[in-house]
Amino acid sequence: MSAAAPVVRLALTYGAGVAAGLQAAPWLSALPLLPLAIAAPVLAWRRPGTPVALAVAALAGVYAGSGSGTAPPGCGREAGGAAAVVTGRFLASPSRGSAPMERDDGCGPVTVVLPGPEAGHGVSAGTPVQVRGEWRTGRQRAWLRADTIVVGAAVPPTLARSGPIEAVRWAGVARRDRLAGRVDALFGARGPLVAALVLARREGLDPGLRDMFAVSGIAHLLAISGFHVGVIAALLFRVLRAARLERARASALCAAGAWGYVGFIGFPDAACRAALILTLAAASRVRGYPPSRWGPLAGAAVLLLVADPGRMASAGFQLSFAGAGALVAWAGPIGQRIDHAARRLTGHRPPRDAVDAVAAGVAATLATLPLVAWHFGQVSLVGIPVTLAATPLVALALPGALAVLALDAVSPALAAFLAGGVDALLAALLTLVRIAAALPVASVWVGRGTVVAVVTGCAVAIRAARVPGVGGGVRRRLTLLYAGAAVVAWPMVGSVTGRGRLEILMIDVGQGDAIAIRTPRGRWMMVDAGPPPRDDPRGHPVVRTLRNRGVGALDLLVLTHPDLDHIGGASALLESFAVRRIVDPLLPAPKEAYADLLDRARGEGVPWGRARAGDVWEADGVRFRVLSPDTLPTEVGEGNAASVVMGLSWRGFEALFTGDAYVDVERAIAGHVGDLDLLKVGHHGSTTSTDSSFLAAARPEVALISVGRSNRYGHPAPEIVRRLGLAGAEVRRTDREGTIRVVVRRNGRFTVRGERVGR
Repeated sequence: MSAAAPVVRLALTYGAGVAAGLQAAPWLSALPLLPLAIAAPVLAWRRPGTPVALAVAALAGVYAGSGSGTAPPGCGREAGGAAAVVTGRFLASPSRGSAPMERDDGCGPVTVVLPGPEAGHGVSAGTPVQVRGEWRTGRQRAWLRADTIVVGAAVPPTLARSGPIEAVRWAGVARRDRLAGRVDALFGARGPLVAALVLARREGLDPGLRDMFAVSGIAHLLAISGFHVGVIAALLFRVLRAARLERARASALCAAGAWGYVGFIGFPDAACRAALILTLAAASRVRGYPPSRWGPLAGAAVLLLVADPGRMASAGFQLSFAGAGALVAWAGPIGQRIDHAARRLTGHRPPRDAVDAVAAGVAATLATLPLVAWHFGQVSLVGIPVTLAATPLVALALPGALAVLALDAVSPALAAFLAGGVDALLAALLTLVRIAAALPVASVWVGRGTVVAVVTGCAVAIRAARVPGVGGGVRRRLTLLYAGAAVVAWPMVGSVTGRGRLEILMIDVGQGDAIAIRTPRGRWMMVDAGPPPRDDPRGHPVVRTLRNRGVGALDLLVLTHPDLDHIGGASALLESFAVRRIVDPLLPAPKEAYADLLDRARGEGVPWGRARAGDVWEADGVRFRVLSPDTLPTEVGEGNAASVVMGLSWRGFEALFTGDAYVDVERAIAGHVGDLDLLKVGHHGSTTSTDSSFLAAARPEVALISVGRSNRYGHPAPEIVRRLGLAGAEVRRTDREGTIRVVVRRNGRFTVRGERVGR
């Protein structure tokens, strides 16, 4: 780092400080740097390149990171069914019946659903509106069902962010929305794809098509990024250089052209980042300085993080700069190799623009691979070859679509003719994506542990390869060797470190139940599987959580009863893991999801048994005992009354999992339950469960409630929470803490920690 340019060192240290502030307590992170803060102004002024100045940058980053991302009071507390009056601006036209709206209170965007498509007529993106309606509970966040919309001058003057910068931004949003309407008219069924490629508008894109792009490893082509801006700038640069314009002036005009493109499509964030990097590089060249490889990238990072430190935690920010860094470091060497290989195969030199575009796509794919695996848990195995084939198509379609939009204002007939040629390119792109996504080995799930192992192995290999005399071929083989060894060793390390302890995970699945249990010798079982999969590119939360822990098989899946919020994710478990056995109350349930699950288990040869009171089994010293049901209820639809209630015992630790069992079931088993260390509260904290007499007999130390954020049922009921507190139980909730992890040691003592709150 000492050999890097000052702005690069500043960016790295400030970014590290921001990351520390975002992840750790600000005072704890900043305490070691506090003495330097006192002497920093004088020392940094005298010797700005010293480590003291870098320490000041790190300290500033810590405080900036710790203070960012804090939502205003009241955000995230929208209760289902509550009346709402929200002021803000639509980010897209709600002409189709719904659209995202940015709230004026600083709580972020919210989806507004109108009574019908006709209610959105006359409401344009970027216009101040006041929406009156009712909050509704969603799978991930609350949404707003609108009753009435007040537009324009009738809106109360409460829009706080109305300065000149915001005015430019909202003008860009409105322009992008108008362009999206023209794209739909010009390209018809391909309109949503063109809007995603050119305008960064993915609202109308079919979710299945988005998934195919992700599985094929080219989802980055759907997001306006450095690649898109780079294609436009590279074409403009070629034209200007062909006109014999000097390099410095051509670079400046390219930067201006990039901002023109960004403004034309409405100033999306990722495109602005790329245009800022190009501008800094052009400024360096115009001033006559030797062009720096990393200076513009580092300068843009510093400017953006100073403006909003919370960007550091954004997957889009990380992917953008990883891709841009790859263009700086790897695009040139990769392009040389592609050029050399093409000459050997064909005997002719390939077009320079095509080589540059393909090299940029391959470099960006390689660099963003670890981040994609970390954030989305999925890696495409065909990403690089598909990128090689898809990048030229996108590189041609992108300027073609822009030319269509430009010509539309002058000659609609000529624009329609050119749109036909662009449509042919898009048809070829879609064919390629469909073929790649249909391959049986197109993508694989990857846990975060594997990502850490691969990155660690590569870092060790790079360090070892710096030994004098080690050639390039040996370096590449060392990298593969260390990365492979780390991937193999990581599960072994995790297995050894987890041995001898019992682990219980209450997975945050929203409004539902899903509890994973790991025995001291590494066997896994599940109690319920959560609700059905939602539209999430990362996959079902239960599958994602288990994959991140290296789970390959489930010894047992206990389905407490056939309600969808408990069995909905079971099909995803059968698809992703080797499930050795399933048990449930065998309550006849006239539900399509339950019947489909039975058929799937039968087709895969998974044994399915009945759970009844008195059943006992052991695994690695952990004893499981079924306390209910003894007999099935007479009413077929009473799934909650038939819930499997199961106790767990290990080395003095006692836990009870109650499903959605009612009060009468709790009273019936109270005499068979001793003092509990852990209680899974029944029916998500509803008043139908958690009886006072049962709590008096069980006396749980910790009570876990699996409940969805802002759910429409009002779970958990306040009186149940008070009742648990009076019984001496510490209440832990997934809606507040995320997934909750209980670790039991061999002496029976245990710790409870949530993803967001620890104990």
